[in-house]
Amino acid sequence: MSPTDFSWEPAYIVLAVVTAGAYAWAARADRPNGWRIAAFAAGAFLVAAPLNSPLETIAAKRLLLVHLLQNALIADIAPLLVLLGLTPAMKTWVARHGGSRIRARWAIVAWLAAWYGTHLAGFYNWALDTGWALNIEHGLLIAGGLLFWWPLVSGRLSAPAALAYLGAAFVASSFLGLAFIFSSHPFYPFYEHAPRLWGFSPTRDQNLGGIAMNGEQTLVFLVAIGYYVSRLLSEESTTAPV
Repeated sequence: MSPTDFSWEPAYIVLAVVTAGAYAWAARADRPNGWRIAAFAAGAFLVAAPLNSPLETIAAKRLLLVHLLQNALIADIAPLLVLLGLTPAMKTWVARHGGSRIRARWAIVAWLAAWYGTHLAGFYNWALDTGWALNIEHGLLIAGGLLFWWPLVSGRLSAPAALAYLGAAFVASSFLGLAFIFSSHPFYPFYEHAPRLWGFSPTRDQNLGGIAMNGEQTLVFLVAIGYYVSRLLSEESTTAPV
């Protein structure tokens, strides 16, 4: 298969379309502003597009680098954008239908379990060898991302609690990327024997994948941490005695 050929995971096209339809229906009663619509649309796009394009072909057939970056997009950025696109009324509806039961301490555990579990060699090679099991891998990452970001986007965490939550998650999740960066041998036999692209050896491919993964996560978490630091400083300035 050529790297420019399209690969398809139609389940995620259906998921994006159904989610967009539900959003449009909910928006009739509580109209979102432009930036919320843009955030939601970008999140839905990042769920469907990376998994239904030549990017998926390269990720699933050639380069671990692309696969790891793809996983970071659908685990970190896409779920956050989808949730940021929700209006207050939509978030209230989610809270009433199970969202209020999501506790931060369990959300971070679920996210880390999905993050590390889907990258275990046995699971990863099985998903790549079967092809169809990639749907399970991607579904777990998306679900883990939604669970992780919900306590923050729902507004249930104070600024100090949010900073502690983000800091713990950032540190705990970074070890996977570091393992890829400093590895001296390939972790996944599938990519060890895959056709090479761009001249990368299997080990260099893995090292670069770790750099891309950690780079993406660092950017996302620094932006989120910066937001809550700004909010904390703003809250302190408004409560300070004159």
